Amino acid sequence: MKRLIALSVCAALLIGALAGCSGGGTSASSGTNSTAGSSQSSQPVTLNFMLNSPELTDQYKAMVTEYKKVAPSITINMTIIQNDYQTVLKSKLNSGDIPDLFMSSAYNDNKVYRDYTYDLTNESFMKEIDPQFLQSVKLDGKVTGYPFLVQSHSFIYNKEMFQQAGITALPATLDEYKSACEKLQAKGIQPLSSGFAEWWVLPQMTYPSMSDAYKGDYSSLFTDVKSGKLKFGDLPQVDFALDLIDLVKKYSGSKPMESTADMQVSDFANGKVAMIHQGSWEEDSIRKINSNIDMGYLDAPRLDGKSVVAVDTNLTMRVSKDSKNLKDVLSFLDWLTTSDYGKKWIPQVIKQISPQKGAASPDTQLAKETAQAEADSSTCQWWIFNGPDGIEQPFGTAFQNYAAGTATRQQTKDALTKVFVDAFNAEG
Repeated sequence: MKRLIALSVCAALLIGALAGCSGGGTSASSGTNSTAGSSQSSQPVTLNFMLNSPELTDQYKAMVTEYKKVAPSITINMTIIQNDYQTVLKSKLNSGDIPDLFMSSAYNDNKVYRDYTYDLTNESFMKEIDPQFLQSVKLDGKVTGYPFLVQSHSFIYNKEMFQQAGITALPATLDEYKSACEKLQAKGIQPLSSGFAEWWVLPQMTYPSMSDAYKGDYSSLFTDVKSGKLKFGDLPQVDFALDLIDLVKKYSGSKPMESTADMQVSDFANGKVAMIHQGSWEEDSIRKINSNIDMGYLDAPRLDGKSVVAVDTNLTMRVSKDSKNLKDVLSFLDWLTTSDYGKKWIPQVIKQISPQKGAASPDTQLAKETAQAEADSSTCQWWIFNGPDGIEQPFGTAFQNYAAGTATRQQTKDALTKVFVDAFNAEG
C-alpha cells in the first residue's frame, strides 16, 4: 500500500480506450489464457473503478490498454485519488454511488466494508493467490477482497554512503542507529530526511518499531484496549516510538517538520541524505532520479531488540456485491490473475511483488531485500490495520504534534489513548 491513507497528491482520471494516451508506463507483451474474458458482455459496458496510489497511474493506464485489446466492449472509468481517499469512498457508499470495484486497506476494513463487498471465496481465479496472502482479506472464513500487492517498508539506506562513513555492521537497535548517524555526520553526510510534514509518514515509520507489543498477539492487544483493560498510550512500545521520532528529528537537518515524502525521495536519490523511511513503492521514483543508486533496507529497531521490515498485502481490491456488471468485474479480475499479461503486470510493470502463486520476482533491490527478510523471518505484518476504523490520521497527527514540539510526551501518550477510545466507541 502506498502510505497508509493519504498523500499530498490528488488526481482523477476517466479512462476509456487509452491507446492514444501518453505516458502509458512500462509495456509488456500482451497475452491471455483461454478462459480470460470468457464471460465478458458482448454489448458495450462501462465499469467504474475507484483506486488510490496515484503514483501507479501510468501502470493502471498500461493495464487498461491491454485489457481493451481482449475486451473491446468494456470501458473502464478509473477515478484515482489519494488525498482523503477513505472519506470520499465512504461518501460514495453512503450515497449509493458505489463503484463496481474499489480499493481499501485489509484487516479491519474487511469489517468496515462487509455490507458492500462480494464474496470471492469460490471464484476460481482466487486459487492462484498464495494462501499466505489471503489471511489479510479473510473475515469469518470468507475471502472479502483481492490482495493487490505485497509491499514492504523500513529505513532505506544508501550503501555507498554507509561505506564512506565506515559503517560495516548495519544498525538494528536504537543505539546502533544513533551511532550510525554520528558516523555519517562526522563525514559531512546528513543521516536522514524525515518526511514529518506529512502525518502518515510518522505512524508508518513507528508501527514496525512497535510490532513487538503483546509479543505480536494483536488480537489480544486490541481486545484489551477496547475493554479498557489497557490504555494504548501506556504501552512501553509507545515510549520507544517516541524515542525513535526524537532520533530521526535530530538527524534530519534544520527543518525536519518541512520535509515531505517527495522531498525524502529527492533528497535520497540526489545523495543529500543517507537514509529515509519509505517503502518498496518508492524504488521506481528514486531510480527515475538516480538510476544507479545502490540502496537497501535496514531493519526497523524494536524494544525487544529484534529488528524487522514491515511486509504485507494490505492494499485490497473489493468488488461491489450489488454491481449491475458483476460478471464483467469478475471477468476482469480473472484476466488480471490468469492472463500472461496479468501475471507479469505487477512484477514487470509495477515492479513490485505479486501475491500470485509462483509469480516472478521483480528485478529491484528492495524486492530482493524483502524476499531476504522473509527468508530470515525478520518481518512484521502491518498490524495497525487490525485496529478500529478511523485511527490512522489521528494516530499520525498525535505523533506529528509531538515531533513539532506542540505536545509533550505525556500529552502524546494521552492523545494516542484517546484515539483508540474514540474509535472503538464509534464502532459501538
